[in-house]
Amino acid sequence: MGVCFSSGPTQNSSSLDRPYYSGSASTNCKNVGITETTSSSTVNRQFSVIVSGSIYRRPLSLPLPPPDGLIPKWPNLKVFDFEELKSATNNFRHDTLLGQGGFCRVYKGWLDEDTLAPTKAGYGMVVAIKRLNPESTQGFVQWQTELNMRRLSHPNLVNLLGYCWDDDEHLLVYEFMPKGSLDNYLFKRNRNLELLSWNTRLKIAIGAARGLAFLHASENNVIHRDFKSSNILLDGNYNPKISDFGLAKLGPSKGQSHNYNPKISDFGLAKLGPSEGQSHNYNPKTSDFGLAKLGTSEGQSHNYNPKISDFGLEKLGPSEGQSYVTTMVSGTFGYVSPEYCLTGALYVKSDVSGFGVVLLEILTGMRTFDAKRPTGQRNLVEWTEPLLSSKKKLKTIMDTEIKGQYSLEAAWQAAQLTLKCLKFVPQERPSMKDVVETLEAIEAIQNPQFAMYISTTPSAGS
Repeated sequence: MGVCFSSGPTQNSSSLDRPYYSGSASTNCKNVGITETTSSSTVNRQFSVIVSGSIYRRPLSLPLPPPDGLIPKWPNLKVFDFEELKSATNNFRHDTLLGQGGFCRVYKGWLDEDTLAPTKAGYGMVVAIKRLNPESTQGFVQWQTELNMRRLSHPNLVNLLGYCWDDDEHLLVYEFMPKGSLDNYLFKRNRNLELLSWNTRLKIAIGAARGLAFLHASENNVIHRDFKSSNILLDGNYNPKISDFGLAKLGPSKGQSHNYNPKISDFGLAKLGPSEGQSHNYNPKTSDFGLAKLGTSEGQSHNYNPKISDFGLEKLGPSEGQSYVTTMVSGTFGYVSPEYCLTGALYVKSDVSGFGVVLLEILTGMRTFDAKRPTGQRNLVEWTEPLLSSKKKLKTIMDTEIKGQYSLEAAWQAAQLTLKCLKFVPQERPSMKDVVETLEAIEAIQNPQFAMYISTTPSAGS
């Protein structure tokens, strides 16, 4: 798995500290074309996708508030107004801020457990409230994507409780995960946090694998696109839940793949042709600077170096073995699969590569990229891949915090699984269902008393 970019993220960035990146769609929630309907409060909003220099508009089915200002309800989700969430966070006070990034800020809020009405800080149920940046065009797309993921429910996926759409304000309300994200524990960002034992790490790896396997199951067919340790949240008992579905993608029908074939649309500037033998004389006037760029000096050119960003762009994936091809790469540095990074091809098994990186972080306690490490060791995958096949060398890279807690055989089996997940060719990687089964077998090696319970463990797709 090669290095796709010249530099990694800053070491002090939070799990939400990601650079702004326009993603695969050029969208503005304030200037979205609307196709009116008369029979429903749902309209087709259109956003533009740049495809080989052309603009392809595809519809987004979004609820439009009716004239009385009410927002249509989606099943099983609480519809909040902005003032309720403002109250729940004490006016989005700074000390309730959990994290922030280019597209959003996440706040801690308090709601009544039964009614979900806002309460005073310290009373009722704690929730996480994601407030999308109203100035971020990509944030609107991610907000809608996360809402579309509401239909999926699994013990290892973070639970969406409700949403708010109030003029330019778009918010999502999630269950609160008290232990925070996995990366804080692995990379020891806070010395006051408990150390994760080997058994707890296995438990987290198995739970996260089950969540991904559920997303990949044929009836769901979802590619997460930003699977990483900071998107694995932990409840009070260290049960993991996958979060941040903004980049997820739904897949096409079985055996098909997504082809982004642009269709001509938006005839607002079309002109009827002149009579035969005549021509139009166009005196151009410059307009619409939405995608304009400031020019370079003479003899220079623009260099479009892609930067990876957050999974508000999650995609529901194509069928296994099929792929998307896109000219825009989204994700996070160090976790993006080589085929997606190098060619734009996106497979279900692109997520498996990301899982392999996280599993490597769990084994070593080291981040995927660290500029502070010696030259040759900064990229964790490139440095450790040759060491994972040797039991003797494996000991040298295992996290010293768990020394003496694991059997060498269990650690070696986990290392072999990591190598399989990191295979360069997507088709050579195991499915997440196979990953779950392998991890459960490793847990049985480490803890023989668990072996009898493996057969009763919920299946990966359940």
